[in-house]
Amino acid sequence: MRKKRVIKVGNVFIGGDYPVSVQTMTKFRTSEIGSVLKQIKKIEQTGGEIVRLSVLDKNDAESIAHIKKNTKLPLVADIHYDWKLAIDTMESGVDKIRINPSNIQKSGLINIIKEAKKKNIPIRLGLNSGSIRITPRGLVKDIVDAAIGAIKLCEDLDFFDIVISLKTPGVVETIECYRAIHEMYDYPLHLGVTEAGLGDTGLVKNALGIGILLSEGIGNTIRISLTDSPEKEVKVGQAILQALGLRKFYPEIISCPICGRCQVPLKKILLTFKNRIMRMLKKYPELKNFTIAIMGCSVNGPGEAKQADIGIAGGKDRFALFARGSIIGTYSTEEIEEAFFNQLKEMLHG
Repeated sequence: MRKKRVIKVGNVFIGGDYPVSVQTMTKFRTSEIGSVLKQIKKIEQTGGEIVRLSVLDKNDAESIAHIKKNTKLPLVADIHYDWKLAIDTMESGVDKIRINPSNIQKSGLINIIKEAKKKNIPIRLGLNSGSIRITPRGLVKDIVDAAIGAIKLCEDLDFFDIVISLKTPGVVETIECYRAIHEMYDYPLHLGVTEAGLGDTGLVKNALGIGILLSEGIGNTIRISLTDSPEKEVKVGQAILQALGLRKFYPEIISCPICGRCQVPLKKILLTFKNRIMRMLKKYPELKNFTIAIMGCSVNGPGEAKQADIGIAGGKDRFALFARGSIIGTYSTEEIEEAFFNQLKEMLHG
């Protein structure tokens, strides 16, 4: 596996042995400072680690200075077409620049790179299929070649503080692009499936495209692209990383899909338990390392509950409670919530 060099973005490190970080992007004009700061606060509370801001004009660029004073999260300026805006955001103290080499003239790119080098600000070379001129060679070849050209320009200017992304709306094409560039360079990779869309389709495209690459050891930071809120993007990113065992953000809650064997109101119980567990997480951060089973019947339920740190398995209007592989007792549907949380608190208190 090709180990990537380390790039520092504010207080976050990308590459090397550092954990895969979760990014998102605000959904307002950056000059709408109040709305942007409210959104960044929600991102911070959700666990987002890097925030990207659109920069369409000088007002947006200058607003970054005020925003930076009011958040600890690293800020990335998203620059297209006008290279001067990148310079303005660097003056405003931005932590990283994202440029699309396909929509900025070479002379402008050179100016950005030189200024970033002078100020020790990293650059993401963000190649996007929507900005690439597609030839008969095909999308993957064209976007990879465009990335190679942009990387060479940076290297010719003795600038190596770069992150690379090659995004398309297609899962297969995106995976092929990243696999190719991963083998060529030791620069860290920013993963994403661009314009993935809304709802289940968007979720599946992100999970597959990003998840497959991460499972192959490819990728150092991720941004989930959804027609949804930044917090939703962060939560999906965290879920992908946790599902692959790359990071832990919250307890692993296992629950059955419910079928005709279930004789307890499992969905209602699951939602109640999950809400209480997530509230407890703020007080007991170590809870994120727990595996919790909320099971509805006696087929797989007892086994799953026994294998979890703590779990319950339903029978006829009753539940068996397990902790660390041992049965604690059986309880009615009305009693199980109190019994479960008493046991969980006892385990957390040691």
